[in-house]
This record gives sequence, structure tokens and C-alpha cells, in this order.
Amino acid sequence: MGDTVHGSQYKQTGSRSEMTVNNSSGASTADVNAAIAELRAFIEHLTRTGAVGPQGQVNDPAAVVAEVESNRSRLSALGKAVLGGAKDAVLAAVKDGVGLLIVALLGRA
Repeated sequence: MGDTVHGSQYKQTGSRSEMTVNNSSGASTADVNAAIAELRAFIEHLTRTGAVGPQGQVNDPAAVVAEVESNRSRLSALGKAVLGGAKDAVLAAVKDGVGLLIVALLGRA
């Protein structure tokens, strides 16, 4: 199905039955659209630098990782959407290897 979770999320940890409640509303349509636009613009930037080929293939993985790490603030909407549970929605709109790599890097803690 998808990664978006609306309403209360429950996570049980340990043998003492501790529970954490996260009342998340998930990513909105506007959040997802902003994330997709941000990702596409960033991929265009990576294509201009040569780290990504014209078909979205990763030519230089180390350069892509370095660009993502040094431009996290430029990717705030994308990071918010990924952490808000809309990873599948973003990846459905941008179907190439570099998109998957960027989303995975932003999803790291």
C-alpha cells in the first residue's frame, strides 16, 4: 500500500510494555508536491554537475552523497515528506536511481 500513516501511531518496546504515542497527521498533498519539486530541481542540479546522467543514472555515487550531505537545508521539504511517511509517494513521481538514493540518504537518522 503506502507509507502514510494518519492518526495515532503506537510503538511498543521492551518487556515492560512501554508505549510511545505519536499523533501524526502524515504528509499533506502540498507537502508531497513540494517534496517532488524539490527533488526534481536537485536532480537537475546533479545532472548539470555530471554526478547524474541524463537518464537519471548515478555516474558518481560519492559526489551525490556529498551533495546531499552538504545541501540538507536545500532539501527541507523533501526530508519532511520522507520522515512524514510519504516516501513511496515521492518515489512514485520520480522513478530513477538517483531519486531512490537521495530519499534513502535523507531518511537516515
